[in-house]
Amino acid sequence: MAEPQAEPVIDTGSGPHLVRITDNGKIKAWVSFALNFFETNEDRPIVFHTLPATPKPPVAVNDDAAQPSTDVDISSTNAHVYKLSKVTTAVPRLLSVVEIVKREFIKSLEAKHSLRLAGLHQYNEIGCLEALAPVVEASAEDRAAEIRRALSGSNHVKQKQTPYMKITLSLSAIPELVENGATYQPPIIRKLSKSAKMRMKKRERAATKAASTQDPADPDLAAIMED
Repeated sequence: MAEPQAEPVIDTGSGPHLVRITDNGKIKAWVSFALNFFETNEDRPIVFHTLPATPKPPVAVNDDAAQPSTDVDISSTNAHVYKLSKVTTAVPRLLSVVEIVKREFIKSLEAKHSLRLAGLHQYNEIGCLEALAPVVEASAEDRAAEIRRALSGSNHVKQKQTPYMKITLSLSAIPELVENGATYQPPIIRKLSKSAKMRMKKRERAATKAASTQDPADPDLAAIMED
């Protein structure tokens, strides 16, 4: 039986917030978290990914009560055998979460009568989990065994590759991600009716006027203060 998934929690850092997508998590919880996150963190992006959970540090226990660890280690060959396929099978859920977040974000702008017209910027990154494993100097015997395994394919060299995916959503553009190899999808632009455009212009003028009346450098306000 799958373990219940904890609700995502916003960290207190200043960099991108990482959200791991799993096969048994709740899509609604991830979407709600992302929308709430962008409400209070305009300068921080969210990175949805399917990478394995970071292994927890070992806990000292009595030898008699010791239990086998279930943590995933990307450098472990045995871990690849029974665990890492979930890195790939969670990709469709990742794509669903991202598309729903983008759509619901646009709806939230409309519901709030926000002056913002653009949706979320999206950056896609894919890779192979095996490439992330730390390089460990192998013995001659281990290297020979690896060569025999690679040559065990009937027609081609046998290789193991476990694809993973990361998608970054942001309120603003992050061009350095494209420079590092990510593919970019521009934000959805809200389509406004003529009446909605007129209302938005009125709100913009009202906001500009309110800002000017609060400016001490405004001559009219200065004259009132002198009186």
